[in-house]
Parts: sequence; C-alpha cells; structure tokens
Amino acid sequence: MVPVRKRLACRAAAFLLALALAAALAPERSRAALEGVYFTAANEQLMELSSGTMPFYSGGVLYVSSSLFDGTDLGVTYVYNSSTGIAMLYTNRTDLRFDLAKQTTYDKNGNSYQAHAIEKGGQVFLPMGTVCGFFGLSWSVSDASQTGVAPLIRVRSSGAILSDRDFIDAARNEMLRRYNAYEKAAAEGDTEGDGLPSSPVYTGQKIHLLVESRTREDTLALLDVLGQEAQGAFLLTAEQMEDGDLLRGLIAGGHAVVLLARGETEAALEEEILRGRELLWQAACAWLDLVWYEGEAPAASLLEELGCLSVTADLDRRDTGMGSAGRARTLLGTVERYRRDLTILLGPDSGCLGGMETLLEGLEERECLVCAWRPAA
Repeated sequence: MVPVRKRLACRAAAFLLALALAAALAPERSRAALEGVYFTAANEQLMELSSGTMPFYSGGVLYVSSSLFDGTDLGVTYVYNSSTGIAMLYTNRTDLRFDLAKQTTYDKNGNSYQAHAIEKGGQVFLPMGTVCGFFGLSWSVSDASQTGVAPLIRVRSSGAILSDRDFIDAARNEMLRRYNAYEKAAAEGDTEGDGLPSSPVYTGQKIHLLVESRTREDTLALLDVLGQEAQGAFLLTAEQMEDGDLLRGLIAGGHAVVLLARGETEAALEEEILRGRELLWQAACAWLDLVWYEGEAPAASLLEELGCLSVTADLDRRDTGMGSAGRARTLLGTVERYRRDLTILLGPDSGCLGGMETLLEGLEERECLVCAWRPAA
C-alpha cells in the first residue's frame, strides 16, 4: 500500500501541473499593489482577504488574525471567551492564553510571555512569532515579487504538503482573483470582505463523515485510521462527554463534536445541551453548537434559541454499516453518483473500523476532501 503522504504528494503534483497550465493564461499585473495588503494561508488553505483580518506590524512584531487558527488544519484550536476577555490557543498537550484586558500572555503552567494579543475592530490578533514558536509551527513571508500580487504570510504545520513556492504557484490565479475583488471593493470604500469564501485552494467534492461514538477504545482506534489528513464529526451523548480526554483529542485533531441528543421533552433536551456545552467547554474550551436530534419538530425552535444547529445527513448508512472493504466500495459507488458535497452518517464507530481505510483511499483517489462538519458561512 502506498503511504498516505506519498499519495498526497503525487496528487499535489498533478494538481500543480494543471494549475500551472492555467496560470499561463492569467493576465500580468502591472499596477502597484495596495499598501498594507497581505494574503495569509494555513498549510494549503488560502484565507479570506479582508481589512477586518489584515495582518499588521506593531512594535516590530507581526500580528495575524486569530481566524488563521480557527477551523484550519494547523493542529491548534482557537477559542475566545468574551465574558472573561481571554483568548486561548491549545492542543491536547498544552495551551497559550491571552488576557486582553491585562495585556498578559501565559501558558497552563503559569509561564509568562512578553508578546500579547491585540483586539482591533472586534477581531483578536495574535503575535505570529510567539504563537508559532510555542506550538512548533513554521511561518514565512513571501513578498509581492514572488506572488505577483501582494505579500503572502503562510503558517505551516508538519502536515503541510506543498512548499511555499509550490503553494504560490498553485494559488496564484486565486490570489489574483481575490486581490482584484478586494481592490475593487477598496475603490468603492468597502473592504470588510470581498464576498469570497475562506476556503482551501483545493475545490473538490467535500465529504463530511458522521460517526456515532460508542466506546472510547473504538473511537480512538478510528481516530488513528483517520490520521491527520481526514477529519470527521463524532456524535456523543452528554454522558459520553464526561470523558474530557476524549473531547480534547477530538478537538485537537480538528474533528467536530456533535451532541447526540435524546431528550423526549424540551426541558430534557435543553438540559442535555447545556450539560454537553459545559463539559465541552471545561474539557477543551470549545463551544458546543452542533446537535443531532431525531425527536419532534418543536425542538427546532429550542435549538435556535440556544444557538445550536441541527446536523443532518444526506446519506444514512446505519443499517448497512461499513465494517468491510466491500461495504466501503459500495458506498464509494454511491458517492460517485453525486456531484455535490455530501454528509454521510456511517453509524457506530465499531462498525466503521473494517472499511474506513478503504473508504479514505477511495475518496482520496476521487480527489474528495474529507473534512469535519462545519456550520455554513
């Protein structure tokens, strides 16, 4: 079997070749770039270009928007508690906390750091050097002469596939498109956003896998199969969320945590959500807003009131399961008949172990992106 990283590198090479051919047709930029405009990227994900998240230097320190770490695949999770004014970046091993009111920075062991976070226009900005040094990330700044448009600030984790040069080649046309839209908005006096989604350069079919967590052991075994290249959404009951280590592992791996709610009354459902939310926050400083609920319709208003989203599936495979390579190939055949993003409920974790590797390999061959279920922008 070809190693996953080697397969990803081959796919990236083919992708770069196609983009290089398209880049030959792209118009050359001859006008001067706008001052203070930077692109940002996390691994292979090109971030939104807007004034609200634009990096800047302060006191010789480069500051980047916290959105660079929010929902990306750098392996670091960002959360902000507005009531305490504390922003935090964390993994399953450590964390770095920024007290915006006191302008202090410290880790869970009480060690202090000189650089602090800055809040600007309601957005939290973090000191790039301090954050990357603390979490073992690498970062670089490519100037406009390299991108052909505007400077690019890129953060990379050990899971990054493309070099800076290859990433720029792959993203060049997309950067030009986004820059043109930003420049047009600037001329019209509106640069809060360019109307373009913050999405990876990769534009293939997105597959969201939902898995019911039954036992800690089976869930951890499934996480090993998913590795760093694929993220899923795991359905847990409020009782299962008492396992703080499991919650931290899921969040640190970029997976989504979904409450598997079973309350038969609105009062019971509300109690489940609030309990699950408290447990997830205590364990991983993550906010619970995803709920899987198959009860009566009146619960929809309660979910909205509590700021939750109801997670649903396009394909329900609980009856068939995915316990073997054959079942996985059958599911792949079903996926091929669709030409859009899909959310697939696979059923219990134990019933996925036998076929998950085959499913992931097949989705990768079809250039599908396996990512956690996220609320639509």
